Formats: sequence, C-alpha cells, structure tokens
Amino acid sequence: MAPLLRALESDPRVLAVAVIASTLATYLRPEPVSLGWLFVGLVFCLRHWPGRTIVAALLLASVWTSIDMGQRLDSRWPVARSGDTVSLTGRVAGLVSNDAFRSRFVLARDSPPYRSRLSWYDPAYTLRPGDCVSAAIKLDTPHGSANPGTFDYEAWLWRERIDATGYVRQMGRCDRPAVGSMDRWRAAALDRLNTTLGDAPMRGIIAALALGARDDITDAQWDVLRATGTSHLVAISGLHIGLIAGWLFFAARWLALRLTPRVSALVVAAPVAFSGALVYALLAGFALPTQRALMMVAAGLAALLLMRRMAASRVLAIAAIAVVVWSPASVIAPGFWLSFGAVAWLIYLARFAAARRVIGFGVLQLGLVAGLAPVTAWFFGEASLVAPLVNAVLVPLAAFAVPVILIAVLLALVWPPLGAPLLVAVAAGLAHGWPVLAGIAAWPPASVAIAMPGMIALLLAVVGVVVAFVPRGLPGRWLAPIFLLPALLGWRPLFQEIPPGAYRMTVLDVGQGLAVALRTRHHTLLYDAGPAYRTGFDAGAAFVVPYLRHVGRSQIDRMIISHADIDHAGGAAAVERDLTVKQRIGAGGARPCRAGQHWHWDGVRFFVLYPAARDIGPETPRNTRSCVLLVDGPGGRTLLTGDIEAVTEALLVERDSGQLGADVLVVAHHGSGSSTSKDFLEAVSPAHALISAGWQNRWGFPAPAVVERLGHIGAEVSNTASAGAVEVRVPAVPDAIEIRRWRHVVPRVWHVP
Repeated sequence: MAPLLRALESDPRVLAVAVIASTLATYLRPEPVSLGWLFVGLVFCLRHWPGRTIVAALLLASVWTSIDMGQRLDSRWPVARSGDTVSLTGRVAGLVSNDAFRSRFVLARDSPPYRSRLSWYDPAYTLRPGDCVSAAIKLDTPHGSANPGTFDYEAWLWRERIDATGYVRQMGRCDRPAVGSMDRWRAAALDRLNTTLGDAPMRGIIAALALGARDDITDAQWDVLRATGTSHLVAISGLHIGLIAGWLFFAARWLALRLTPRVSALVVAAPVAFSGALVYALLAGFALPTQRALMMVAAGLAALLLMRRMAASRVLAIAAIAVVVWSPASVIAPGFWLSFGAVAWLIYLARFAAARRVIGFGVLQLGLVAGLAPVTAWFFGEASLVAPLVNAVLVPLAAFAVPVILIAVLLALVWPPLGAPLLVAVAAGLAHGWPVLAGIAAWPPASVAIAMPGMIALLLAVVGVVVAFVPRGLPGRWLAPIFLLPALLGWRPLFQEIPPGAYRMTVLDVGQGLAVALRTRHHTLLYDAGPAYRTGFDAGAAFVVPYLRHVGRSQIDRMIISHADIDHAGGAAAVERDLTVKQRIGAGGARPCRAGQHWHWDGVRFFVLYPAARDIGPETPRNTRSCVLLVDGPGGRTLLTGDIEAVTEALLVERDSGQLGADVLVVAHHGSGSSTSKDFLEAVSPAHALISAGWQNRWGFPAPAVVERLGHIGAEVSNTASAGAVEVRVPAVPDAIEIRRWRHVVPRVWHVP
C-alpha cells in the first residue's frame, strides 16, 4: 500500500483531484472552515508518512479557500447598511454597458467595497473605462433571487468579486482618466468597430469574438446559438485563446527555424505564443474564462520549454491546480467544469480514437458533445441534438475566422484605411453564412429541454457516457443505456414523487412580484408569472420556466393571472412562449377568472372564491380584480389572494367566512399594510403565511403592522426576500405540512442574508 500511495502523491492528476475536491467541499459549506482545525491537521503532515502529500493538498486547499472566502466577506457592503446612500470615489473598470434606459458599470476603489456594480439611469454624459468619478450612490449588499434550477446571480457576483450593487443618484467627475488602461483601449476598439459596421447584423458577434463584449448580440441570435450548441464560439475561452496561441507558436517556430537556427525554436515560439495569448486575454477583458484558458496555455508551453514529454492529462492537471489557486471561486463556475471536462474528455477520446484508428474530427465532436451533454443539462437544462454536426463544421472555420476577425479589428483601430474594409468584408461573410445556422436552429428537434432529475441521475449519466466509450474488448458497454435512462426519462427517486391527494406549492423568489407553481401528481398550475421590466429582465423566462423544467414539468395545465399588474402578469408571455400552456384564465386570458369556477386534480380540489361578475365594473381598481383561489387537499388547504385590498377581504368575510379557513396563506399584495386585515386573518387562521416581496424594496413590504398581525394569530411567516423560494409540501394526510426555504435547504457562503 505504501508504494502505491507514494506513486499517487507524486502524480499531479491525483493532486488536482484533491485540490478541486477540497475547494469544492469548502465552498459547499455555509461559512468558511475554521482555520485552527486545518492547521492542526497540517502539523501532522510535517512528518514523513505515505499519502501525506495528498492530505496536505486537501488541507492547504481548504485553508487557502477559507482565507479567500473570508477576505471576500470582509470587503462586502454590510447588510445593516444595505440601502444607504453614500458618496464614493473610484474609477470605471471594464467596459460600460449602455442601453436605452441606463448605463451599467463597475466602480473600482482601493478600499471596501472594492468593486461595486452600479446602474445609472438617464445618464447625463458618457462614461469611459478609466474615468474617475465621485458619485452619490444607493448601495446594497449583493443579492439576487434564489430558486431551484435557476441562474444564481449572487454566485455570479461572488465570482466576479462584486462587493456591492446599487444605482447612482448623482454623478460627478474627479481627476484625469487613466488613459493607458487596456479597458480604455478596448472601449476605443469597440467604438471604432461600431462606427465601421454601423447596423450590420453581425456587429455583436464580431465584438464578442474580438473584444469579449457581448451586449450587442441580439436575443434572436442567442436563441440560434443555444439551439445549435455554438454559444461557446462567441464566449472567449479555451478555444479562442488556444487558437491564437497555436497560430503564433507555429508561425514563430517557422520563422525561428529559418532566421535564428542557432537558437532553439521552442525558446522563441513559446514566449511569443504566450504573449499573444495574454494580449488577446487582456483585449477580451481578462475575465475568469480567459484567465482559465491562459493558464492552460501557460502549462502546456511550460512543458514544451522544459523539454519534458509530459502526458497531456498531467499538463491539464497542473493547469487546473493553478486556476484553483489563482481563484478558488472558479470551482462554483459552470465554465470551470465544462472547460476542463471538455479538454479531459477530448484527451481520452483522442487516445481511444487513435487506438481504433478512428481519428475523424466528426467522431471526436460527437463524443465531445455526448460527454458534455449531462453536465450541460445539469447547468443549463437543455441540449442541442445538432451540435455535433454544426461544431464539426464551425470549429475548423473558427480556427481561421477568429484570427482574421482579431486582425481586422486591430487594423481598424490603428490603420483604418486597411482595417475598415477588411472588417466590413468579414461582417458580410458572417452575415451570408448566418441564415444557414438560423435555419438549422429553426428545425424543431434541434434543441431539447432536458431536466436532469438530480445529482444521482447526473452521476449515473456521466458513468453511462464513459462506459459507452470504453475501448472495444472491455466488458460492460451494454450497461451504458441503463445508466443513461434516469436522465433521459426524467426518473426521480420515489421520495420525490407526489402521491394522489398531495400537492406541492412553490412561491418562487421573483423579486417584487408573485409567481406560484403548484403541482399535483399529474397536473401543474401556475398562479401569476412574476414581473417583466423595460430593462429586459423577465421573471417568466429567468425563473418560472427554468424552475418548472427543473422539476420535470414542461406543460402547464392551467395558468391563472390574478390581475394585470406587471409584477404579476409580466412574465406570462415568456411562459407561454417556452412552455405548453393548455389553458389560461384571468388577466390576458380568453376566459376570465370568476367565483364559482372549480376543478379536481389527482385528489386535490380547486375553488375560485373571487371575483364574481357583479364585483367587476369599469372603475374597479386592478388590485380589487385579483383572482382568489382556494386549494383543498386531504392534508391541508391553501389560499392565494393576489393583490386584494382590505375592502375585498371584508367582502369575502361577509359572504362566507367559514369557507376561508386555510392552513397556508399567500399574503396579499406582498405584505402591504392596505391588505391582510385583522378580521380576514381571523377568518383564515393560517398556520403558515408566505410573503413574496423584493429584497430591500422601496415600499418597505412587508409592512411591520402586517407582520405583527400575523404574529398575533401565531402564523409562521416566510418571506422570499430572505428565504428564497418557499416550497410547501402538503401530504395526503392531515397535520403534516412541511415548509422548505431554499436558502436554508441549500445554504451558501455568498447568499445574503
């Protein structure tokens, strides 16, 4: 055993697994690990014993990650001061994002908060990277909605080292800008690109490939890229950095062999390749994906310079260790797993293909897409069936197109007479080919939504793909379909199935709005769809659709929009676009929501209590039109009230107070003081009160008086602003209702509060 352990601890692949696993395990905790216990463990590693290097790697990775986590937490804007207006002076870091309603930028400072992501509505002048500004800013602790199966905005802010968010109340300039910064050069290049291409449809694609600026890629173009599995081609990462490094390496090596024969060509080519890759990474903004790719390139070039015939997998392992040490937060980024997973899988496939004398690029593409499909489905909930074919064509083209685009952009910046025509020609060429890609994306089976049932299904699917590609002659390949079936068919553990008579209701965390997903054994109801704003944010697309796909529901049997306010109805269009909605009633639907409507699903009964036809008139306020729904199951009753006000509550109590009794109440109007009256609460008498409100919202919801009234009747209060999505599990038997708050179920160090 001792010789085996000594062999393993000298293998960088084993150490890479240890470092990544330890860093990830530390990040899965709700708080940093106590450094005292870790240092005690390291003391035991001072003695020589087999395997101590692996143990030391585990402990050191956890120590370094905990220190990094502590520094990030210390630099965050405190929760107690969230919402304060303060004066800050700093410089604009990175490119400024401008749209019709606002400018968004990062303000960098030398003291906490070091980096603040800010919005400036109706800006008085144009900001440039490097500008020094002094502004009055309403600052918030980094916060975002927390829902199962959706994008974790707080995790993204954490990875980007954003210590505060907010918006500018008053802006002023200070000293001269940092004119020599790379970001200022990027902005100048982007301006020249925009001036040269004007309204050319491929302008956004070219800006993304050359400068890492993806704001001008249209929603329709993103849809095409996702459907064809080619989004990675416009996100500067390993492929692009590797292409530039590869071209420069072989060009420099070719020249060195002819011009400096007495000097090793590798000594010339490797620094040139790395320098070119570094410049491209800086030109692209030096984001985490480019940093990760640059370290991969550096590890490979270092192995060449050291003249070591090192296995590609060992080089990859060294690069992975460097990335995690550079930024421990990388392990919570989907791109980390996709990029390193893709390269590792390609290394395996290349050896496997060579062994069978099958080295066709198309075969490698097919194997690559198949290998990454489970991980892609886990992170993004979809997969492209045409990706192998499309990438087999476009990836080789990218090997030539990316350098040409980069050269054209640089020439347009330094020598416009030559660069501008070349840039226009490149844009025209891309525009001619785009309709072909769009046509492929329009093919209905091109992209499919895959709801990975859970971690067990993910792990089984990964094993299934590996088993499917084992070399011929090894037993067990026939087991691959068995491992893949849970993911393909959406099978879930028995404890996740909803029995007849039971139901699960989730009040999604959609900010200041409401969206409630209710599931019985075979049916799905959506009550409201969350907000949509002019800035482009749509809760229906961002939260409702991904959540329902995550829980395996691609069809909504009935969607009720309680009333027409944008914070309840805004996301409905996106839901209808992306999912099958069999029937829509209420605001915007063909059928109004009226008292007396009722139906029965899987042992659960539904009753519309309000409004009756006589309650609605031309002057009736929209809140008063809210549809009130009672859900009645053997294990408990739930009342959903939309935005009804106290006058409507009094009317409901007067008509039939005995029918209002419920175990769970979705509190009206986000906890506004104009609702949830004392008499109404006494009639409902809920044990659980759920409030859907935005974090630090400007109206101060829920009102303190409402929270006090709920406390007086003994209701347990859950607020999505602090709890995230709240799931109510109502079984088929009485007195066993379970409340699950997402931030408590999956606590993370970056979650606030």
